[in-house]
Amino acid sequence: MKLLHYILILFNIYFSFAQDSVTTKTSISWKKEIKLKWEDFKGIPDTNILAYAQTSYKIEIFPTEVNVDADNNIQGFEKLYVVANFYSNHSWVYKESDYLLKHEQLHFDIAGLYALKINDEFKKLIAKKIANFDTYFEVYQNLWKECLETQKQYDLETQHGQLVEENDKWIKTINRLIINLL
Repeated sequence: MKLLHYILILFNIYFSFAQDSVTTKTSISWKKEIKLKWEDFKGIPDTNILAYAQTSYKIEIFPTEVNVDADNNIQGFEKLYVVANFYSNHSWVYKESDYLLKHEQLHFDIAGLYALKINDEFKKLIAKKIANFDTYFEVYQNLWKECLETQKQYDLETQHGQLVEENDKWIKTINRLIINLL
């Protein structure tokens, strides 16, 4: 019986590590120094979308599962943080160019910027010992919405990266904002 118990534990440990390795091969966590490469875009191009490339990302809250008590307080709220992840299998390129890659990189950098903003707000709440679930959720929702609006504005003002000078302005602005939060 004990042997079966140990085998199950070892199986769970192995399976956990196996899943982590799969996750890291299909996603890239945002860091200022990490730059995307065309090889990272492994998805199949969607011919129904009028675009040369698409960057798939998500700003995820960790830990992914939290316990909320009867008073709507998060147990272990001090451990909350977010990460912007790029998803290789959902990102694709139809026509590669160096400048298009810079444009797609900035989409990921904008997600990274908003992950930094959310983490900054979470840290302020944690410092005040605020554990209320709705408070964290509202911060996340508001900044996620702002991130999506910024992404749309970026594509609009640069015509999806076609206006090189405008795109360069955006790159400088977003990089400056990131540096201010690091």
